Amino acid sequence: MLQRIIPILRARPAPPAWLPTRLVGQPEHVERVRAALEVAVASGLGHTPAGWLRELRLEGGEAFVTVAPGLGLDSLGSAEIAFDTLRRLLPDTDIFVGQART
Repeated sequence: MLQRIIPILRARPAPPAWLPTRLVGQPEHVERVRAALEVAVASGLGHTPAGWLRELRLEGGEAFVTVAPGLGLDSLGSAEIAFDTLRRLLPDTDIFVGQART
């Protein structure tokens, strides 16, 4: 009789469902931009996913935004919405938008 062998693998810990957002810059300015981004993402995606914004840095004439991966129809939807929103809010600022790895 054949016996089926099922290998036992060590389980990797699951990544957290969401990570706290890293906010850097003048608090009032960062909060105003973060709130506008949240409204734009909610209307663009139909809801605001938990943990969608991983990082928002506003300093030295530059804006850096990192979004969670896989949000939007082509998985870049939230990044495109964030870029368009920042371009509207911060017209004289260099804008960098990327996706977090996980």
